[in-house]
Amino acid sequence: MDRVRRLFKPLLSGLIVACTGFFFYRAFRRNWAEVKAHELRVSPLYLSAALLAALATCLLGTFAWYSAMNSLGRSKIGFRQSVAAVNASGLTKYIPGKIWSYALQMYWLDGLGFSKALIVYVNLVNLLISLGTSLILGLFCLLLAHGNLPHRLVLGALLALLAADACAVLFSRALLNGLIAVINARLKRSFAYFEVRKSLLLKLHAIHVAAGVCSGIGAYLFCFAIGYPIALDRGLTVIGASLVADVIGFLAIVVPGGLGVREALMYAMIGGAGSLSLVLPVASRMLNMFVDIALGSVALKLLQSLAAAKRAAAQTPVRL
Repeated sequence: MDRVRRLFKPLLSGLIVACTGFFFYRAFRRNWAEVKAHELRVSPLYLSAALLAALATCLLGTFAWYSAMNSLGRSKIGFRQSVAAVNASGLTKYIPGKIWSYALQMYWLDGLGFSKALIVYVNLVNLLISLGTSLILGLFCLLLAHGNLPHRLVLGALLALLAADACAVLFSRALLNGLIAVINARLKRSFAYFEVRKSLLLKLHAIHVAAGVCSGIGAYLFCFAIGYPIALDRGLTVIGASLVADVIGFLAIVVPGGLGVREALMYAMIGGAGSLSLVLPVASRMLNMFVDIALGSVALKLLQSLAAAKRAAAQTPVRL
């Protein structure tokens, strides 16, 4: 039974990616005349702006992690070291499973005074806030855009998320205690609970909202970068679709990096017709992968600072 379960996830993941690839292949064939008619003129200015927006999104996420680590932990970590730990481990997003980045962070931060429980806790808090704020921003943009999604459905989901987020802040202790209990039961661990002040939660919300805004603006600017000067109303649809698809793609745990799931959702939400809805999901995936790899490569170089800090900590005499 365990062998079947181990084989099921990679097979399902491969099937989803293959089906999505076949779907886009057929969609490109049907709309090839329109895609071919579009003059793909890459704008260096808009492309640079989209790259900077994607980079800012990643660094803001790192800053949220850095803020939570220094607020909840007894030891302190520098922002440069945070970039190394978060973005180097982030290269594992295209490997099946969602825990590899946490495991690497535990390994790299071992010996610096940060417990494994704290690392899991900080990542969990930031993940929940990031997913929630991205969904709220995305649905808000889709609501303003009056796209092809039912208005009442979008409004209802948005109000439900806002209410859930407010309750999560007000009753964070009970919620996080419950989540930690579930994680301990699943992983057979005994991770402790950390008291998170509401001021920290609000700060993390503000940082992740800023990251979501940068991500959405980057998607909008990228349309201009690849030769699609779209109007603001259409831009709001693109921004909303990009943010919502990123979240759903992440939650599709059987598919590494949400590969295929994110693109299919973007295609459907942008309009499901025309060259923009075909080209943008695929092209934006390539842009995001480039930023992930570039920032991850820099982070791997910065891991030397973590190694130096660990050596310094090991050489520091213990005071009795």
